Amino acid sequence: MVIESFMAIWFDIDAKSGVPIFKQIIEQVKRAIATGMLKPDEQLPTVRELAEEHSVNPNTIAKAYQNLEVMGLVYTRPGVRGGTFIAREVVASVRAVELERFQEEVRKVVRSGYNLGLEQADLHGRFQRELDEWYSNHPLPAPATIDLTHSLAEHNAKKLYSTKE
Repeated sequence: MVIESFMAIWFDIDAKSGVPIFKQIIEQVKRAIATGMLKPDEQLPTVRELAEEHSVNPNTIAKAYQNLEVMGLVYTRPGVRGGTFIAREVVASVRAVELERFQEEVRKVVRSGYNLGLEQADLHGRFQRELDEWYSNHPLPAPATIDLTHSLAEHNAKKLYSTKE
């Protein structure tokens, strides 16, 4: 039985976006940390797994992981049980930075509305309609039900002990 890496699924790499792939990976890891999708000490997919999953040069993945390590967002553990893991001490700070970026985007929208001469109630109504439309089509799972089917440890154990067909 072949078990594929479930962690690589959430990476959305777009070679045609104009954004270097290693930067896309860095930003997606940062976002996954900020949203709680990646937890402290959780292992990222291996360079090889991610490269194969997305048909990307392994050196590109390694470059992203090295940059993440320099930023202090991940640490690398060598050996059989090694890999690249989310650094425990940065999770809260990454979320705070991402929330501040989001708040700045909100400020820009408010300033743009103001510059267009929109009254506060009009801007609020437009924003509320957009929120309602978006969330009706993209509901958030309840925090207690966020489940990636099984933990990375369970996945790795199954992968380790499974036989390939």
